[in-house]
Parts: sequence; structure tokens; C-alpha cells
Amino acid sequence: MKKINKYALIFITALLIGCDKELSELNIDPNNAIAVPPSTLLTTAQYNFYTLIQGVAINADWGNLMVQQWSQNEFTEDSRYRQDINTFNGTWQTMYASILAELSQSKKLVDDIEIPVNIKNNQKAIIDVMSTQVFGFLTDGFGAIPYTEALGDSPLPAYDSQEVVYKEMLSTLENALSNFSTSSSSFDSGEIIFNGDVSKWIKLTNSLMLRYAMRIADVDADTARKYVIAASNNLISSNSENALFVFEESLPRANPLHRNASPQGGNRDDYAVSELLVTTLNSLGDPRLEKYAKPNNAGIFAGMPFGLSDNDASVLKATTSRPNDAVREATTPHVIISYAEVQFLLAEAYERGFLSGNASDAYNQGITASMNYWNVTDTNAINTYLINNPYNTANWKESIGIQKWLALYMNGFEAWNEWRRLDFPQLSAPAAADISTIPVRMPYPLSETQTNSSQLSKVTSTPGSLTEKVWWDVN
Repeated sequence: MKKINKYALIFITALLIGCDKELSELNIDPNNAIAVPPSTLLTTAQYNFYTLIQGVAINADWGNLMVQQWSQNEFTEDSRYRQDINTFNGTWQTMYASILAELSQSKKLVDDIEIPVNIKNNQKAIIDVMSTQVFGFLTDGFGAIPYTEALGDSPLPAYDSQEVVYKEMLSTLENALSNFSTSSSSFDSGEIIFNGDVSKWIKLTNSLMLRYAMRIADVDADTARKYVIAASNNLISSNSENALFVFEESLPRANPLHRNASPQGGNRDDYAVSELLVTTLNSLGDPRLEKYAKPNNAGIFAGMPFGLSDNDASVLKATTSRPNDAVREATTPHVIISYAEVQFLLAEAYERGFLSGNASDAYNQGITASMNYWNVTDTNAINTYLINNPYNTANWKESIGIQKWLALYMNGFEAWNEWRRLDFPQLSAPAAADISTIPVRMPYPLSETQTNSSQLSKVTSTPGSLTEKVWWDVN
């Protein structure tokens, strides 16, 4: 069996990094996984990936803060952009040495077992789609990353440009679609998103292809158009088809944000909804306010200004609104990609001329889908909102950007991605911040600066930079 490269050797270190609080006990050493079925490794990779993305380090202390939907009401360093090369060390190592290694080994084991070729192809396609999401997270967060040499024999894997990574990701999704067969099964157990339902995986794959294709529309319109067209025929088409990772009721397997806030878990009370979120929702007459936040002790919605000092935040803590309890229940799912997001992507594709369709209709459907997902079902209220907040084709990035920012609430990393790309809503760094602009890239981790600096130095001379834009962020 081919040995895993240096990322696997630092896996134990990843478990010890304090910044990443949600690493689960499910990790399986892929170097000693030959006795387990591939579905077991897939289960572990899926659980660990979505738990990490949904948790405190990525979702709360980064994504929700970078887009200023939440504010810290104590220990406000992350709101003031004090992240450095230590912040995502554990995240990086876990993504490579655990999750990607598990997926890689799972795919090798599929090749080794005797099953019908169509089932084998379905299983490998599912694994490829999962791996693409992991690489997508890494490249959207950091920019250039080890990709082609990431899980090979090289002790010092080379970095690939984000352009190369994106084109390979899109090609991988296209290849997966060509290998899926709805006439055959896939995993009988162990696939914990869709229980191996190939038709649902096809819709997810097309929807992810649409997301990644639109992400590069400003920097490579031809490639974006090609894959938007390829993805457009079989997308997630209702809230019932949303791709969700559903957590369990038991505390060890619960939503990590629930574990963080629960009296039986972390018992933390570090976050308020931001003043910007409350003000925006109120100004638009948005009925999602009471779904996103809960009233303060005086019975009103009061957001906290973003990026205050520890002392200033502490003064306001008792009087500001917290996130609604429902967004952090034990079984509140991580949204992989939703019908609402697909509709906003289609609105943009229509506006750019990549596809033929009505951008305003897709925009309205995206808003409606988001409201329905958050249990706003009053048709009259929704129609009134659409009338009062119409699509503006002359300022389509603003229309889509603001509504997408609202719809991606609690999916902090994706909200940050789309804010960087669309540049709406217009946000600014707080006065108390250490830097004058909002971070647009995660700092490369300490482990890379120490052990792979010869390769990292080829793509950046400032690995700790928070302001060096990724390839697709051109505005």
C-alpha cells in the first residue's frame, strides 16, 4: 500500500491543537485501515468534515464574524482580526492527514473489493465529490494549496495555484457525473448524507459544480460558462432536496455549536447577533429576524456592534440579543448546499448570460426558499417582502449579494466566500481591529511554515497575511 505523505505523520498533532475544538473521536488511522470496509472510512470523513465546518473555529469564530452576522460579546480578539499562523494549524492538518487521507484510502479499498463495476463507480464518484468539497474548502480559505501531490509519496508536496485546483475540481465533478449510474446502488450503509441514494448525489454534484463555476466567473468567464451549462440540467430543485448533514441528539454527536453552548457541553455564551444583522433585517422588513435571533431580556431585538474591545463588549453583553436557540439545537443540520443558494446562483448565471432564464424570478425563488427553510410560510408576508425588495438588474450584485448574505446565515464559511466574490453587503473593518480591512484569506498554518516552507515560499512571501486575495477574488 502506498504510504501517505507527511500530512499523515502529523495527524496526532492535529488532535492537540487548541484552536480547533470540534475534532471528534471518530478518527481512524488510514495507514492501518485495510481491515475496515471503505464505507467506515467514508462515514468518518463525512462526520469529521462537516463537524469541523459547522463548528466554532470555522463557522463561528471565522465565517460568522468575517461577514459580521455575529459579534463576540467577550474575548473579542477574533472580531478584531488577531488570527495568525497558529489559528488554523489543526484545521489544515485534520483536512489533509485525517479527512482527505481517509477518503483516499476509502477509494483504494473500493478498487480492491469484488463488486459490480457500476456499484464500484458510484462509490468512487461519491468519494470524489466528497474530496472535492474538502479541497474546495482548503483552496477557498488559503488560496494555493497542495493538490496534485497532496496524498502521494512526496514529503514536501508542491503547491498548486488556485486556478489549477479549481479546474481540476470542476473536472473531477464532471467525471463523477459521467460515472454515476442510477440503475445501480452505491453504499448500502455508511454514507450518512443521502444513504447512498445516487440520484440525490447527482443533484448535489451538479449543484456544487454550479457553485464552483460561478465562483470563478469574474476571473475566468469561459470556464465558468462551460461548467454552469454542464451543471444546469439536474440541480437541487426544492427545499426537500437540500443537501444537509444532520447531527444527532446525543451530545457527543450533536451540532458542535450546540455542544459549545449547551450547559452539558461547553456552556459558552460568547456570541450576540450583530447590530448590522438586526438593522438590515429590520430595514428590509424581513420576517427572518425572529428566526435568526431572540429578543433580549427587555423583549426587543438588539444587536451588538461588531468588533468592540473586550471591555466595551462586556458592557453591552447583558442587553444584546443572542442567536435564536433553534440555530444551535442538537440536530440543527449543516447546510451543504440549499435550493435557495442554487436559485441565487441561477439568477446570477441568467444575469451574466451564461444561461437563458429570468434572473428576477430566480432571485424571488431564492428568497422564498430561504424563508420557507426558516419556517416563514405566510405567503402574503413573503409576497409583500418581494414587492418591497425587488431585484435590481442594474445593481444585480447588490441585490443578490445582500439576499445571499441573509440566506447563508449560519453557514459562515460560504457566506464569507460569497461576500468576497460579490462585495455585498458593504462591510468595513471595526475601529478596534488590528488591520484596516476585513480578512480575505486564512493565514497559512504554522506546520507549513516549519516543515514545508520550501514549497510554500514559491506561492507566497507572506504566509501569515490576512489581506492577500485568492485568485477568484478580483474586485
